[in-house]
Amino acid sequence: MDYTQQVEAVSRAVAKDVVTLTNGKPARAIILRETFPAPVQTVWDAVTQPESLATWFAPVSGDLRMNGHYSIMGNARGTVTECRPPEGFALSWELGEVISAVRVNLRAADDDAVTELELRHTFPVDAHWREYGPGAGGVGWDMTLIGLTLFLAGRPKPSEEDWAASREAAEFAERASERWRDAAIEGGEDEAWARKAGDKTTAFYVPGWKAYASSDGK
Repeated sequence: MDYTQQVEAVSRAVAKDVVTLTNGKPARAIILRETFPAPVQTVWDAVTQPESLATWFAPVSGDLRMNGHYSIMGNARGTVTECRPPEGFALSWELGEVISAVRVNLRAADDDAVTELELRHTFPVDAHWREYGPGAGGVGWDMTLIGLTLFLAGRPKPSEEDWAASREAAEFAERASERWRDAAIEGGEDEAWARKAGDKTTAFYVPGWKAYASSDGK
């Protein structure tokens, strides 16, 4: 897979003026969009069927319907707050003590031969956001979309161990982090803050990043 091409296949945005979460605190939304050469129903099945999710994403258990409770192995849990097959769904996203919200929308194009997926994750502006900015969650979702892209193409995703140890993963994370930094600035965030937060995000996803970057003459 051309991971550089995958970085460019995703459009990213950061929205400042969003509806606050249920606790009434300020929030930000990160928005990812990618187009897939597959019908809406195929993409819907890929992002909602437990068997498919276990292949490209993670094992998901629970009641995957309106008002049902779900749990992602090793990750978040929450409640299905909206379900509109095959157009989209929304979830509460509970990770530790942080509650955020995820919405996925699917839109058909080219006589349903192509599907645009939009993923919107709304976070509270808390200490974690102030330190890492949009890239902390954004790069994670970027990596998730790698799995979906490969799955829809009928190709297996690399094992987590092989991926984590690869130079391709480091380069992908660095490029994606840069794109989230730029999206934050374009969305009206303070540029100095966005650059500092972006560096922290890159360092989180790429241990030893400064030494690695210096060795490449950056």
